[in-house]
Amino acid sequence: MRHLVLIVFFLAPWPVGTTARGAPATPAKGFAPLETQTFRDLRAKGYDALYNMDYAEARAAFEGMAREAPEHPAGYLYQATTLWLETLNRQRRLRSNLYSNESFFAKTEDKPDPKTDARLRALAQAAIHRAEAALKRQPRDVDAIYLKGLAHGLVGSWEATVNRSFFSALRNGLKSYEAHREVLELDPDYTDAHLTTGTYNYIVGSLPFFVKILAAIGGYRGSREAGLAELNLVASKGQLARDDARVALLAFYPREKKYQEMLRILEYFAERYPRNYVFRLERAGVLITLNRPAESRRLFEAMAGDPALARVSDLVQYQYAEALVQMKAYAEALDRFRQVTRQPGAAAELVTQAHLGAGRMLDLLRRREEAKAEYRIVLGRGNVFDSHELAKDHLDEPYRMDR
Repeated sequence: MRHLVLIVFFLAPWPVGTTARGAPATPAKGFAPLETQTFRDLRAKGYDALYNMDYAEARAAFEGMAREAPEHPAGYLYQATTLWLETLNRQRRLRSNLYSNESFFAKTEDKPDPKTDARLRALAQAAIHRAEAALKRQPRDVDAIYLKGLAHGLVGSWEATVNRSFFSALRNGLKSYEAHREVLELDPDYTDAHLTTGTYNYIVGSLPFFVKILAAIGGYRGSREAGLAELNLVASKGQLARDDARVALLAFYPREKKYQEMLRILEYFAERYPRNYVFRLERAGVLITLNRPAESRRLFEAMAGDPALARVSDLVQYQYAEALVQMKAYAEALDRFRQVTRQPGAAAELVTQAHLGAGRMLDLLRRREEAKAEYRIVLGRGNVFDSHELAKDHLDEPYRMDR
């Protein structure tokens, strides 16, 4: 199941790319007349705000785009993107290690807020409807095909990361891939479309051999090397999807053990988007992998003491705790996990995971009865991914790092 989901899981990690330049004369670009200077300025302002995690400013800019060009899909698509990323931030799911953990794919009862879910789907459908209207006028409109593909990719990302309806995510992700493959067939210079095809190429090329054989029978083939080449092409020569491609590379470089390359991208992001705390957290984590724990500690301490990050201090402390576990500093990790559980207003999902982490640290410190108390707290809270199953396992047998 997880391998199938991975085909689309990062298809649109930050799907805020826009129409690319350079289409040859044959394919149409029907939305170009709608893209006034005001429209472009609002798009740039919204894009910058979104990466800086200023969701109110991003939403206002993208709503302005929709007013400026109501028949253009982009304003609606970007509003939906803002809603998605804002939801992930509120749920504390903007952390890469969450999606590399098998626990994320466990069956749980968590569902998105119905009003938020309906709003996102309505915005995505508004974008799709406008793209389809343009395609009725001109079937070879590469902008319309591209934006329709982005909208499907966004719905797929929402389904996977928030709603956790993985087969629906798969269906939408494949629609996105097929649309962007068509764009490149019509216009090979439409560089931004390589973000989707490159991501797909890499993930399918990374599947275990037996799954890859089944995928090939179904007509799905990929190559890790080709996928990375496409993503690097977008990162260097794309239009507004350059930074989106860099985010995708951050998702895949750990598998390639390209940690120095990851660090360079994260340093670039930290300078370009200083208000985005996620890139700072990821950078601190990569430094541990590079055996630079002192630098990692300094970054975490700076973030933990930064008043500007008080609203997300639960996630900062949690990520710091996980980093300390990697350093085998179990007593310090325990303290950080407990700070999360005691913090007023901490995200409920993260509090449950912190209680589980605290129990594990207590087991490693040979404080078994205290560990059991933490696991019982987990069982008394809502099930987060497979937290109940793990807590029951740890009650039966103490947690060990070699599991």
